[in-house]
Amino acid sequence: MFVFTTLSLFLGGLAAAAVPVVFHFLMQGKPKQITFPALMFISQHIETHRRKLQLKQILLLTLRILIVVLLGFALARPLLKLGDFLPNLAFSSPNGGFVSSLATSLGSQDAPVAAAIVIDNSLRMEYVAENKTRLDAAKKFAAWILDQLPQNSSVAVLSCGSDTNVFQVDKLAAAEKISRLQSTAVGKPVCEAVKNAAALLQSSELEERELYVITDLSEPGWTAGSAENTLPAAGFGVFVVDVGVSEPVNAVIQKVTINPESAAAETPIRFNMTVSHTGPAASKSVELVLGSEGKETVRMTKTVDFPSGHSQKPLTMMLAGTKTGVYQGKLRFSAGDALPIDDQYWFSFAVEPMQQFLLLAQPPVRDSARYFRQALEVVPFAVETMPFSELPGLTPLELQKYNAVVLLDPPPLQPTVWKKLADYASAGYGVGVFLGTNADSLPSFNNPAATEVLGAKLVRQARNPDGELWLLPGLSPVFAPAYSLGDTTLPLSERLPWMTQTVFRYWHLNDLSPRSEIAATFSDQRPAILTQTLGRGHTVTVATPVSELSAELPDGKMLDGKTASGNTPPGKVPWNLWTRGEASWMFVLLSEGIARYLAGSAERKYNFPIGEPAMISLSSASAAPASCQLATPDGKSVSLTPDAGKRQIHIDSQEKTDIVIPGNYRIRSGGKSALDIGFSLNIPPGQTNLNKIDVKILDGHFGANNYRLVRTPQEIERSLARRRIGSEIYALLMLLLAAVFAAEYIFANRFYR
Repeated sequence: MFVFTTLSLFLGGLAAAAVPVVFHFLMQGKPKQITFPALMFISQHIETHRRKLQLKQILLLTLRILIVVLLGFALARPLLKLGDFLPNLAFSSPNGGFVSSLATSLGSQDAPVAAAIVIDNSLRMEYVAENKTRLDAAKKFAAWILDQLPQNSSVAVLSCGSDTNVFQVDKLAAAEKISRLQSTAVGKPVCEAVKNAAALLQSSELEERELYVITDLSEPGWTAGSAENTLPAAGFGVFVVDVGVSEPVNAVIQKVTINPESAAAETPIRFNMTVSHTGPAASKSVELVLGSEGKETVRMTKTVDFPSGHSQKPLTMMLAGTKTGVYQGKLRFSAGDALPIDDQYWFSFAVEPMQQFLLLAQPPVRDSARYFRQALEVVPFAVETMPFSELPGLTPLELQKYNAVVLLDPPPLQPTVWKKLADYASAGYGVGVFLGTNADSLPSFNNPAATEVLGAKLVRQARNPDGELWLLPGLSPVFAPAYSLGDTTLPLSERLPWMTQTVFRYWHLNDLSPRSEIAATFSDQRPAILTQTLGRGHTVTVATPVSELSAELPDGKMLDGKTASGNTPPGKVPWNLWTRGEASWMFVLLSEGIARYLAGSAERKYNFPIGEPAMISLSSASAAPASCQLATPDGKSVSLTPDAGKRQIHIDSQEKTDIVIPGNYRIRSGGKSALDIGFSLNIPPGQTNLNKIDVKILDGHFGANNYRLVRTPQEIERSLARRRIGSEIYALLMLLLAAVFAAEYIFANRFYR
């Protein structure tokens, strides 16, 4: 499509094309006709020659007309918009080509356009370079683009936040939105915002549509391997503006696990984390800080050395000597860097009074409950033992003195006793059952009251005398103490030496309750550990016991290293080796996980990634208030209503838009149901990854050659000149005019000769 700078000169050139025609006919001679009989024989030759002469005259006339037309056409200064015919050429590199000042002047382009400006406002854009954040650089670039748009253009400003995909009322409203834009931790990827912007441009009635994407081109904002282009159709002028830095320097504290988040007094708190660094070789000091702003105390400092390039190292810090209360603080680098938002990790944990456990076992009770009791006291829990004979006489009020009750190899119990245990669990407490030798009366263990607690029915004892059976853990809270151990890139079943904990006998469980979940299986895929939520409490059923005192292995050796004697019949095979051997420390982990699950502390979490719902579970000792107030890190107060039935406080950042800031939060209430709980929100892992994407990923989203990657306003000016008003072809026309003039000169000389 041609656009003319001076159309009148072109029209004048067309009119002047008639001058050679007029002179051609006026200057033609009038030959006299002479009849000469002797020359009649050459009449045929004369006719042929006349036709050739006429053809040459027409060709010469055409060349002369073309000279005048091309002269007028060139003086009209036409602009050719090749992008209308070949869209890719609108973004071709202008290396060495001449672009006149008129062609690159955006102010002379009056045709309105539909423009969408997408600004990446993720937390990564807080990176500081040249004394300004990448977000400030993006906002400045967006304001410049807005100034260059023609009058009456439709403008939409979109970001990675929860924008409404509409065109702004006018350019002033768009400028106001750009100036007020802030970074967000709960935004969508840049490619999704681009898709929304492209769909909005499709709805515009304006012919010219332009899309500007201002980002640092870091990996978290873009998905790879897009099967379909982000743009729904071709014809957009797409400009991807890179405001990032080519070689960022950044250190990150991430993948932090706090074990446990709910602990008893004096329990050591372990902080496992991954510290990563990108840039030149450096040493970074990590501090463990307790307290809020103004009352901070550095409790520990560790230094990590990093080589040049990108590297990451694990780091563990231990906090001991904690008293009862709510603790909040942060892990931080002693010296910050260009991206401060990921230089610290906020945390919360609670230290509660020591939880009480009641262990019911066979006489001699203290010996039968020895292994499980010792494992719980290591954690520590307060443990009391009692024979099964006293269980029927315990009142519900007496049972509620304990956080959980654990039955170690229980004998057949009356349905009323099972019902008492089910009611106890439903009230918000825990009941654990380790099945063993005494579960020989199947009708007693398969009655409805017992099944409600156990979560399944007993079928028979399964045996594996060769010892080729072991525990296969699944993703369950009962294995939470083992989550941070071993190679965390492997499945939990492969991290620890579970195969050394041989199982010889177990109860085959079937007809699982709909409430039951399989926390672990044996290596033959049969259920080993069942968990279920019963009312407000929990139950755990383990299909093999941990209360054996001694037994004989298949090779004749005793479990305690002695020969068979006393009450151990020769040849008796144990149920398992969980409490013995070099890997018996794994039994302590399993016991801790089961105990925390039963007491409800395993599911009490106080640290959450931003963007995911935060579920704060109240302890059984805390009453659920009717309402409470949440204090945010920026000093705001938000009202919350706890779920009294579930004894939980549910916080969703999608509903509570004020709860999207990384930091420590505090929930408090007054009155008799006084409540004081803290929790922390942090950036999800990987969100501050500054590694740049490969250009092929952009090709997958926009289509190869359908966009222009720019870094300066001048690059946009040149591309817009070609797209909006085209490129001047004056020089090309003058070359063509010279060629035609030369052809006319040569042809005229030959003709008149």
